[in-house]
Amino acid sequence: MAQEERKKETFVPHYFGVEIEGIQAARFFKCEGLEAETYIYEVEEGGLNSNTHKFVGRTRFPNIVLENGVTESNDLYNWHKKTTLSDEKIERKNGSIIMYNTKGEEIKRWNFFRALPCRWVGPRLGKDIHGMAVERIEIAHEGIEVDESGS
Repeated sequence: MAQEERKKETFVPHYFGVEIEGIQAARFFKCEGLEAETYIYEVEEGGLNSNTHKFVGRTRFPNIVLENGVTESNDLYNWHKKTTLSDEKIERKNGSIIMYNTKGEEIKRWNFFRALPCRWVGPRLGKDIHGMAVERIEIAHEGIEVDESGS
């Protein structure tokens, strides 16, 4: 069967993992920010009233936001603390968001580069809070690319 005739499989979005250099973290259950947005600017040319010229500007990458249940590990918080609250040299790290199929095989990977944590949010606590305790880390980075070598 020709490749274009093969049915493309769609994947369930909750089978994913996170790898960040030297940080072992619990399994995350939410990931946002796998985006890239390129600014397009327009230039109007005198005497040409029918359209404008469009040019490519800079590309911006929103922060990646990860949420997971609170565990005994403080690796992500410690990375945030070391980066933002200490006099130590800032540690930028590369990382990946990895998507798996239902058999646990890697199918796609989003690699991000020169990342640093810019926000950490601890769990909401109290007698009216239901479900699991959740912490969130927000990671700024300088680029993202899709690596499909696992597929």
